[in-house]
Amino acid sequence: MSRKSFVEFLRAVRDDPALRARYDPRNLTQMVFHARNDGFDFTATDVADVVGALEASVIVTKDRDPFDATSRLWRRMWGTRHLAYLVDHVVGRHSDDELWSLVDRQ
Repeated sequence: MSRKSFVEFLRAVRDDPALRARYDPRNLTQMVFHARNDGFDFTATDVADVVGALEASVIVTKDRDPFDATSRLWRRMWGTRHLAYLVDHVVGRHSDDELWSLVDRQ
């Protein structure tokens, strides 16, 4: 199980609209289960660790907002499926090198 595998999954979903469409309606448990069938191996804990690091990077480094309820990023998730929010507003704000460096720091 691996945070790196979840980053690989996020990159795949970002780059493949059909894969994104397949996973978008799934909840966390379904996503983790079905991702294993597609060759990824991560847990819900891996998801939380990666998403937390990426969100913190967007809020603190990229937007230079305080890490609290006033952050612009938090408002972007409302009314959006969580995977779409992650891909469009979090992953999309990072280069591949930034994605890997954030995961490697953990």
